[in-house]
Amino acid sequence: MSDQFEQLRLGDLDSHATIWRYFTFPKFVSLLVTQALWFSKLSILADALEGMTPELTRAQMKSQDRDMEEWFPDEERKQQVRRFVEVNEEDGRELIVANCWFIGEHESRQMWDDYVQNNEGVAIRSTAQCLANSLCLSHECWWMGKVNYVDLANYNRMDVYEGHQAHLRAFLKGEKYAFENELRVATMNWVAPGCLNPDGSPQTEKQKSGLVYSPDRRGILVSTRLAVLVKEVRTAPGTSEWHHNLIDLLIRNARVPCRVVHSEHENP
Repeated sequence: MSDQFEQLRLGDLDSHATIWRYFTFPKFVSLLVTQALWFSKLSILADALEGMTPELTRAQMKSQDRDMEEWFPDEERKQQVRRFVEVNEEDGRELIVANCWFIGEHESRQMWDDYVQNNEGVAIRSTAQCLANSLCLSHECWWMGKVNYVDLANYNRMDVYEGHQAHLRAFLKGEKYAFENELRVATMNWVAPGCLNPDGSPQTEKQKSGLVYSPDRRGILVSTRLAVLVKEVRTAPGTSEWHHNLIDLLIRNARVPCRVVHSEHENP
């Protein structure tokens, strides 16, 4: 199997970094049934500033656009130029989809509480390299990197060119989310070969004809080799022995060669 990690990597990222993905029970079952990871478009994630431009970079971009207005004699095209930044952000938040993991040697109790919220979910342990190598890279455009948590009002390390790149903006988030310590994989919201529609259905004939974008699609399912991805499954704190055994049975039936163990966190 070829190593896809270097193909995806953005910036300083350790291929052996331990990563975790927290699933509710229904989402875990969906993973096993579809053999695919969910990539959500930025516009529907909880952070309303996903994919937005840092304010200092935005100011520079707006300044350039004001200069460009002088190139056009009619008001209609001037108005279009004034909206360049907003349109770029809106399109990027619809076109970029992401799958997110927690980086850490150990489980995070806060991530259990925020993303599972009961004792029936699971956490999958993997590594950055295993995640990269497990994915069906059906698009040409793929990126993997650590999210950079910054003060979006004062961040000055993104130049104008980078500010126009929606995939680079997807790896910036506000400082208040730093507890997520996130590794993110991003691609384009297209149902290419190896991808499924959000309901798990395969490509339609129209989609097979090319990269078809739909503004109504909330994301895509990307086919994933679970035997490569999953190193261990942890059941949530407080999981009953019956439910723990059910998770183990589901993993074995899916032919994923990994251990199923209890969370390292005890109930409070």
